[in-house]
Amino acid sequence: MSKLKSAIIGFGSIAQTHVEALKEGNVSKVVAVCDINPDKLESVKEACPGAKAYTDYAKLLDDRLADVIHICTPHYLHMPITVKALQTGHDVYLEKPAGMNTAEIERIIDESEKYGRKVCVSFQNRVIPSNWAAKCILESGELGAIKGLKGIVTWHREGEYYTESGWRGSWSKEGGGVLMNQSIHTLDLMCFLGGPINNVNGTASLRKNRGTIEVEDTAEATLYYENGAVGIFYATNCYISDSPIELEVVCENGSLLIRDDMLYKNVNSEIEKITENSKAIVGKSCWGVGHQIMIWNFYSVLQGGTEYYCDIRDALPSMKAIEGIYASYSDTLVNRPF
Repeated sequence: MSKLKSAIIGFGSIAQTHVEALKEGNVSKVVAVCDINPDKLESVKEACPGAKAYTDYAKLLDDRLADVIHICTPHYLHMPITVKALQTGHDVYLEKPAGMNTAEIERIIDESEKYGRKVCVSFQNRVIPSNWAAKCILESGELGAIKGLKGIVTWHREGEYYTESGWRGSWSKEGGGVLMNQSIHTLDLMCFLGGPINNVNGTASLRKNRGTIEVEDTAEATLYYENGAVGIFYATNCYISDSPIELEVVCENGSLLIRDDMLYKNVNSEIEKITENSKAIVGKSCWGVGHQIMIWNFYSVLQGGTEYYCDIRDALPSMKAIEGIYASYSDTLVNRPF
């Protein structure tokens, strides 16, 4: 098979991870890169030899140099760029969140179907070894029916994290705070592992950096699943550091715990370590190897393979859960536009 050609729109830190994943897997050649900041494009020559540099994403898409577009921009640009990419005949690898709300994700789904193109959403935590092993164990039925899930994210963000970005911390550009950015992967895993959710009841509030940001930095919720399970979720950016994410699934005949990059199975109080995640080749350690695996899987599927990737439709459940939390309680949020 001939190697596919790729273009990257938004050349920040996460884009560098995409570039390295493409190189490491030898699945594509990056032929074009776009960023509105010309200074960022100075690094393109070294990172992507021979790639054409753009500051206008529409021009890049209209030139049709690439087969696959990687969208690594601020959240508010995800939907319009994805739609334009689909309309110009490209498949898309889209960073999370897939949109600012369910309406935007549904628009992408409609355009994907209309133009017959694929969109992979970068919920890459689904395919890192511990989480994928947990999914396989749960689907095997060996632990019986799922009874409950628990997801805990306690991280740390100071005001500079928001002000230096030029887009984080606002409803109009980020679309939300800890729910839409830091903990959306954990909520997605609770949907991925637990199944469809019927109802959500929660709270969201801003407790730190008031006056600097508008969006929530703390949220909690109870998730009611179609299968009768109950989920408990808590996330905050107000802790003193980024502590390990904890995810637990309790079943009839045992439980699974994912913490410190490891999966543990507990049956009759006998705890077994099932798997440990490989460290990231590039990027932040908390990203793990998920980007590499998800990107490689997607490119394989584009050339006829059958590997798993996170389709755009799979991005709806976690977004619906987030909107459920916002809808059930928002008294302490500033300038919330919905």
